[in-house]
Amino acid sequence: MKTFYLIFTLLLLLFACKEQNVEFKSSDFEKIEFGNGLPYHFSAFILDTIHQFPNYKAAWEFSNIGDIVQTQKMWDLDNYPKQELDSINFKYFKSYSRVDALEYILDKARDSRVLIINEAHHKPQHRVFTTLLLPRLRELGYRHIGFEALSRNFSMDSITEINRFPTFKQGFYIREPQFGNLLRTAFENNYRVFPYESVSVRTSREREINQAKNIQEYIEKYPDDKFVIHCGFDHAYEGEMGGSWEKAMAGRLTEFTGIDPLTIDQVRYSECSERKFENPFYQVTDNMFPSVYVNENDKVFMDLKGESRCDIAVFHPRSKQFIRPQWLTYGDRKEVKMSFLEADIECPCLVFAYKEGEEIDVAVPYDIQETLDKKVTLILDTSAFEIVIWNDANQALKTTFRRSN
Repeated sequence: MKTFYLIFTLLLLLFACKEQNVEFKSSDFEKIEFGNGLPYHFSAFILDTIHQFPNYKAAWEFSNIGDIVQTQKMWDLDNYPKQELDSINFKYFKSYSRVDALEYILDKARDSRVLIINEAHHKPQHRVFTTLLLPRLRELGYRHIGFEALSRNFSMDSITEINRFPTFKQGFYIREPQFGNLLRTAFENNYRVFPYESVSVRTSREREINQAKNIQEYIEKYPDDKFVIHCGFDHAYEGEMGGSWEKAMAGRLTEFTGIDPLTIDQVRYSECSERKFENPFYQVTDNMFPSVYVNENDKVFMDLKGESRCDIAVFHPRSKQFIRPQWLTYGDRKEVKMSFLEADIECPCLVFAYKEGEEIDVAVPYDIQETLDKKVTLILDTSAFEIVIWNDANQALKTTFRRSN
């Protein structure tokens, strides 16, 4: 049965990732003014200026242009090798069984009022998983979603009622395409979107308290509703954190409201550039789908972080490469292999896919890739898109495209 499931899953992935091939002619493009104020950089620029910034900022920059391999390499420059599991811990871990993370979380979310899920800010994969959760959570009665990454300068009206699409001015991390697609999914499923980040704080402890109070203030307006909170890193942890925080945002929220949120960690068990940098328990896994490990008593596996923890820990699959990572091809999204060899533009180029009707130069692109040879593979759904090609001489071409299958 397990063999059948594995083969079935592989076939689904292969069919999902079957790409369409498109060759554009020079006559397909028009020249446009583009690029002023864009927060996206060419890889050569990122590498040339990396000495000016911490390595994690270079990771963010590569993440923004869809280069997952370089993102992880840059992040792991500040990482260190982990010890391998000893035989006792390995045997203990193997007493837990793998289950589908999406279905497990949805089952637990039925009885919760607040669901808090985190991300690593350089991991688009985490944003994709929250994206997959949102339509199903909406069916369970969740109506609101708060984002740490949303700027507090934007009102509810400016975020949803006017734009109905994400813009890179709405927050630093939101410029990354999968974060933009997460927001699009929230809009499409009629979530009320709200920011809750603390502003003008002096200490990390104060930040956690203010975040929780901002969420408390919002949810008290809707006493019968259910809420999703999408935060970064350790803000999702419950219990005593120790150190300067004392408690993270999730722990403070319980303290202030009495609500016990369903907390989900995506950060601890995710891939790195090399296995030696990964959590030792994650090193011994090779999942085909996001997974949770549970024992016969339905206890979720998660090694503690001091005295604090989350309720559920997600073990994400590694990025099996088709052309792009397989976790990008969900729903009706497929790889589209494009070439524009005749186009009157010199490489390197960044290729942007914008949803038709969204304002280019303002909207967060649906996808971005860099090319050195006028060939690129984008991940697109069946919508109509405007494709913009932009080079480092600030020249730009635009065409339209809709997938044929």
